[in-house]
Amino acid sequence: MLEFDQITTRGGDYGDSSLYNGERRGKDENIFEALGDIDELSSYLGLVKHGLSAAGFAIEAETLEGVQKRLILLGGEVATPRSAPLFHKIEHLTDQDIEWLEAGEYLLLKETEIPPLFVLSGKSELGARTDIARSICRRAERAIVRCIRKDGMIHLARGQNFINRLSDYLFVLARRIEAD
Repeated sequence: MLEFDQITTRGGDYGDSSLYNGERRGKDENIFEALGDIDELSSYLGLVKHGLSAAGFAIEAETLEGVQKRLILLGGEVATPRSAPLFHKIEHLTDQDIEWLEAGEYLLLKETEIPPLFVLSGKSELGARTDIARSICRRAERAIVRCIRKDGMIHLARGQNFINRLSDYLFVLARRIEAD
């Protein structure tokens, strides 16, 4: 038998995984769908952030790093049952996080013309990647909404609002990138 470090625990070999407080649940539950989508979104935003830095969009790259940090908070909120004592000890998204994102979108809108019609992605590779991130963001939002509506996780409402604003921000960011 091989010995593994803490990365490989074999704990999920039977289709279960742990929440942040140690509670075991089925990997096919809505909560893990939401966590997977948030993780995929953050990973893809890392790719967009790298492209932004390389293209000279330093402020926007910094904004996406801030978004990634807030997605970690959202993941903690999703992965920690509200009834668990740990829930009240973790950091949570705030209304100020949503306002911060809205302010970033506002700044982009001031310098970006948004066409009054449906947009075809792909004028540039970085713009297209940003649109893919927006699509992943929308999927994450749908997963969070399922957790709220089907599993009664109403404490995720602010996170759903943040994700909703993020998809708007990413839409505007993609248009800004493609305008250059």
